[in-house]
Amino acid sequence: MAPLILITATTPLPAASRPNILFAIADDMGHASAYGTHWVKTPSFDRLASRGILFLNAYTPDAKCSPSRACILTGRNPWQLEAAANHWPYYPARFKSWMEALSDSGYFVGFTGKGWGPGTLPPERKNITGKAYQHRQLEKPTSGINNRNYLANFQDFLADCPKDAPFCFWYGGHEPHRVYEYGSGVAKGRYKLEDAQPVPAYWPDTESVRNDMLDYAFEIAHFDRQLGKMMDFLAEKGLLDNTLIVATSDNGPPFPRMKGHPFEASCHLPLAMMWPKGITAPGRKSRFLLGGVD
Repeated sequence: MAPLILITATTPLPAASRPNILFAIADDMGHASAYGTHWVKTPSFDRLASRGILFLNAYTPDAKCSPSRACILTGRNPWQLEAAANHWPYYPARFKSWMEALSDSGYFVGFTGKGWGPGTLPPERKNITGKAYQHRQLEKPTSGINNRNYLANFQDFLADCPKDAPFCFWYGGHEPHRVYEYGSGVAKGRYKLEDAQPVPAYWPDTESVRNDMLDYAFEIAHFDRQLGKMMDFLAEKGLLDNTLIVATSDNGPPFPRMKGHPFEASCHLPLAMMWPKGITAPGRKSRFLLGGVD
């Protein structure tokens, strides 16, 4: 099967021709409303899917944070990553990330939120996702949500970007990683307990379980809302058409029989891509099988 997006060149493309990249990766998100999950609301992710490609068979080869992110950043399988395949690892100095490679080729790169990790990078490599933009903060909607203002940090990054350079930005949401503020989905997200359905058969159908599901959904909505604001800002600046936007997660939800376990829900990830200038026939649903190493 032919790849969906392929860019090849014998010499570097002119800066104006190279797409910008916004890579949005949630922490422990396994659901999106684009896949028919009605108790999770992700209008920004769904917007990517409707204007680009929604992938139905995207998987991680390692359903824990650090190794999954190492696979994504290096294009290597866990058995090729040495210590970087562990959950709290030491990252080997010899593995270059694609963000570092893009920086070497003229891209302006940076990140906000969670980059690669948790773990220890080599002393000479402060991070492998570019310059950190972490200064801006917001009032937290709940005690469990991170106080980083992802949008404002992205705006600071774009303000620093040289005028003629393409950019690559890693938006690493800390959400919906635990711990959740219990009952926040109902109290602040305007959910009702009966919205949390179906409850997987391998969980007890109780009030606390349904609250847990909705608290998780509320944090996903926060991640999704920040993504939507970034997309709107790119449109405002005239940068949206030539920006490849990728939205995904590192692994499945932090629930029993999911994250960190050898089951479908731990490894099956949401994935949507939009690139108005580069993706033809938008609105497609692809059954193309791919993983984090792709």
